[in-house]
Amino acid sequence: MNLLALLAALWLNGRLPPGGWRSARGFYRYGRWLRARLQPLGLWNHGGGLALLLMGPLLAVLVVQWLVYDLLFGLGGLALGVLALCFAFGGGEPLETELRRFLAALRAGDTAGARAALAGLQGGQPAPADDEALPEAAVVALALRARTRVFAPVFWFLLLGLIGAFGYRLLVLSRAFGDCHDNAGPGYCAAAGQAVAFADWLPNRLLALALALAGDFAAVRRAWSGAVAEDDRRLGAAALGALGIPPTGGERDLTAAAVQDAGRLMRRALYVWLAGVAVGVLAGFL
Repeated sequence: MNLLALLAALWLNGRLPPGGWRSARGFYRYGRWLRARLQPLGLWNHGGGLALLLMGPLLAVLVVQWLVYDLLFGLGGLALGVLALCFAFGGGEPLETELRRFLAALRAGDTAGARAALAGLQGGQPAPADDEALPEAAVVALALRARTRVFAPVFWFLLLGLIGAFGYRLLVLSRAFGDCHDNAGPGYCAAAGQAVAFADWLPNRLLALALALAGDFAAVRRAWSGAVAEDDRRLGAAALGALGIPPTGGERDLTAAAVQDAGRLMRRALYVWLAGVAVGVLAGFL
């Protein structure tokens, strides 16, 4: 059932319009409402505020799961799993669309367009000042974006079911809420960042392994072990290594073709994960 839900969600995700019920707007409104009530009580600016923010939506999902999961011989659970995954994949445009927009601008020599498209891939972060660094930044951003919007939701769905996929997206939205609101509080923001880093720890390593299997295994191993301790930078280095791009200090004259190869690499890494899921289903583990 998990494999069917995953395949259906991956197919449906590329056909859903951006925004709507998957956007962050509703969660942000709920977050502002709850913060306004918890801050005067001293219950917001720490990990407890994050826990209270997550508690309401997670309890609601558990109640819906209890009511619907076994309906129609399990089809209710299948539908809930598909919905949870589509929500966890995010409310933006598919990664393929964002990547195509960047490549089209880069090949047309539209630096401003390429920077705007890269900002989308980077989740709103500014592009590097050097135009020649845009392709490398796109490869790294694609790996991190794929981790957050595809691989980590799939991992937590397989581990904990629909509550895992839904809960992971709520953590990502909670961190984004802190980033987007100046009065969210440093204690809350730190707790949300640490929670997302914890949730990404295993997906980072499994994605790096999939990249190694789908690309240059030895180069990924060297990149992962030789990079800095921060997981996001290690994953970016692993993605570059899988493409056979030398580490920092070597010749790194990346082109649009390398970025396109990175998109194909992420697709192959997803196939590696799907093959692993299929083996787990056949073996009775999933």
